[in-house]
Amino acid sequence: MATSENIVTVDEIRAAEARTMRDVPEDVLMDRAAAAVADAAAGLAAERGLPLEGLRVCVVAGPGNNGGDALLAGALLARRGARVVAVAASERAHARGVRMLEEAAGAGAVSGVAFPLGRERVLDAQLVIDGFSGIGGRPGLPDAAWSLLGRAVAAGLPIVAVDVPSGLAADSAALPAPAPDADPDAPPRYVVADVTVTFTAPKRCLVERPAADAAGRVVVADVGIDLAG
Repeated sequence: MATSENIVTVDEIRAAEARTMRDVPEDVLMDRAAAAVADAAAGLAAERGLPLEGLRVCVVAGPGNNGGDALLAGALLARRGARVVAVAASERAHARGVRMLEEAAGAGAVSGVAFPLGRERVLDAQLVIDGFSGIGGRPGLPDAAWSLLGRAVAAGLPIVAVDVPSGLAADSAALPAPAPDADPDAPPRYVVADVTVTFTAPKRCLVERPAADAAGRVVVADVGIDLAG
């Protein structure tokens, strides 16, 4: 259970990951994380009465390992019968994640954010995996990512967030403030997830309100990171 007693900070989890990766390859840890995300996505789909076979899934992937976890989860779902596509919401994407998803779902499964294909992929989905920023993210979302994830939130699509909902700061219980030049009627730029799969231990934004209200149900997945040091 995610409680305030077992919160870890970003610095603590980064240090624990570095210690663990002296003995465990990073790819192994990412594959474990991806499996937990894929299982959560399949479970959420089942809760909504959506069969996994033929389920339309869109992965929104950022440039780092969070995006890689999401892409690898998409590959696992594709191998289980889902129809998975992804949109890279920045200029680069995790190379192994892209390769594995395209091997499982077919060439062209990963596109860029350019209008209209990227946005159409999100709105055509029955379930979205948010893998844009993770624990390294800053409050709020840049235009390209929000053009995708904001549409998913507004459309009420089921969303599984990887580690933390994009747009939240992992070490803060606060919601992001609007940009100074933002339209006063525009919604704040953060993902509101149905399920958040976080790794090793909960982060403050997933436990303490108001940020925790954006996390949905929090699943803490053990991927083999040793916090004890």
